[in-house]
Amino acid sequence: MLEKFSLAALSTMDGGRLNETFEQALRRLQEDCKDRPAVKGARKLTLTVSLAPLADDAGELESIDARIDFNEKAPKRASKIYNMESFAGGLLFNELSPDEVKQRTLDMATKPRARTSADAAHEAKEVADAR
Repeated sequence: MLEKFSLAALSTMDGGRLNETFEQALRRLQEDCKDRPAVKGARKLTLTVSLAPLADDAGELESIDARIDFNEKAPKRASKIYNMESFAGGLLFNELSPDEVKQRTLDMATKPRARTSADAAHEAKEVADAR
């Protein structure tokens, strides 16, 4: 059955697959907005209709091949910048201080060892020797 090509006809073409493709692309862009609301760039869904003429042997228009392209565009995804230190085995980063790898945190400090009776005896001897 011949039907007139129109914007409304797109929703029924190819057994509704074009409409489903549009709906899926729209959902992906909507999810990106929910996932990254602080990223201000616009999310875009572009439908492009391309028409390519097909000529007969006499050079007259015989028919037209039409193609519909769906192009989604969302702002690029990128991590924050991590300052890293190079060593022979690779790269090191500090998750608690991503902008300064050499910044040490309290949890990275060496833990004082427990004082033993030998330490107390050694200190007592040093005090006695100093007198």
